[in-house]
Amino acid sequence: MEARTEAQAYQIRAWRGSTSDDPVLLPRRRIVQYLGLNAFELATGQDLGFESNMRIWADFGLPKGEAERVDGLKSEDAELLHAYVRYAKGGFEGRLGRQLYTDVSDIIAFDGLRARYVTRMGLGAELYGGLWVKGASFLGSSVYQPDGTRESDSRRLDQGVAGADPTLTSMEPVFGAKLLLEDLKGFNAAVGYRKAMVEGKTDLERATVEARYGRGLGLNALAGVDYDVLQGKVAQVRTQVRWNGTRVATTLEVMRLSPVLSADSIWYYFAWAPRDEARVRVDVFTPGPLRFYVQALGSRYNENVNPEMAIASQVDAEGAPESTSVGGAAGAAWRSGAFRSALDVTYRTGFGGDQLWGDLTGGYTFDRERFTLDARVSFARIFDSFNARLGGNFYGAQVWASRALTRATRLSLVVEQNFNPFTDSDTKAFLLFDLKASL
Repeated sequence: MEARTEAQAYQIRAWRGSTSDDPVLLPRRRIVQYLGLNAFELATGQDLGFESNMRIWADFGLPKGEAERVDGLKSEDAELLHAYVRYAKGGFEGRLGRQLYTDVSDIIAFDGLRARYVTRMGLGAELYGGLWVKGASFLGSSVYQPDGTRESDSRRLDQGVAGADPTLTSMEPVFGAKLLLEDLKGFNAAVGYRKAMVEGKTDLERATVEARYGRGLGLNALAGVDYDVLQGKVAQVRTQVRWNGTRVATTLEVMRLSPVLSADSIWYYFAWAPRDEARVRVDVFTPGPLRFYVQALGSRYNENVNPEMAIASQVDAEGAPESTSVGGAAGAAWRSGAFRSALDVTYRTGFGGDQLWGDLTGGYTFDRERFTLDARVSFARIFDSFNARLGGNFYGAQVWASRALTRATRLSLVVEQNFNPFTDSDTKAFLLFDLKASL
């Protein structure tokens, strides 16, 4: 059994009735309780178990009456993050219940069944299906539902607003399959397909290809492609090649990233332009406690603007903000005994303006890890060509103290203070109580 209690106090900036000279901050005062219950080998000698995690929270900074005026906003709720029964034997593994599923396309949560079987030769198949977990689901959360649409239109439907969509809270069946190749001399691969439907209409349809090779030291590589069947376009691409040596590691990574949107979202048709990014990184591991890295970065924010529209002339006009960004980063980490520290510096220019970021962390462990103290200082100098409010110097400081009360309990306190031209002053405080017990 695992439990965590969080007390959160922070602010978010209001967009109405707020100016850059006099920003209005809205208070958030939240109590969050996590409860995880796991059981293994429920039948003697059998790999049969149960895993679950539930979250209950209340926001005392948001009155219930005000929350009811905004779609999808709540002042309190209970969310079942996952709860499933798992059974495995030989090359078979099955899960039944609410579960998370991750691949190159996205991370989803669904209530249903997942089954996979892999032979001794490494060939296998996987099938899964159920109901996509949405904000309107039983003890559901909107975190993993398709983006680009409101969680619910119940308020608009009650008011008779024209255009209100009753299907936003409809059940959404999702199903998929994969062909697998696992651990064939260090090589793994999968070909997959996924489809989701609402009211009999396709909401999402994707095809994926993934491959990975690695054996620790030496050459390691991975690649993945996510193809949007509805639009007939490549949505996500990630390729990474890394050489691991005993003293030096070199990584080359190229990505194409796109938002995963519902077919009912207007953004799916007008804001699908992807972002392309490339990184080259070298890590150096010295014989002592020091390690450091250098990295080169490059991004391109692709534009999807109808050339017949007036805004197209502004996007392509001379002096318009750039759609590319280049930069670099460097950092070092030191760990010796109970002391640890790290420094990271990043600079980018182009899209998003000139940006300089610095981050320094340090920590020390006392009394055989019963008490830990960590501190962080951050600095950013930004001049954003798109948003004049994001300009100037940003400063932040954070302190994290953690104390083990018993072998099963730990109490932690985090305090953070930020100063910047966007919110003037921003204070955050988090109190955490962790309990972990095994029977």
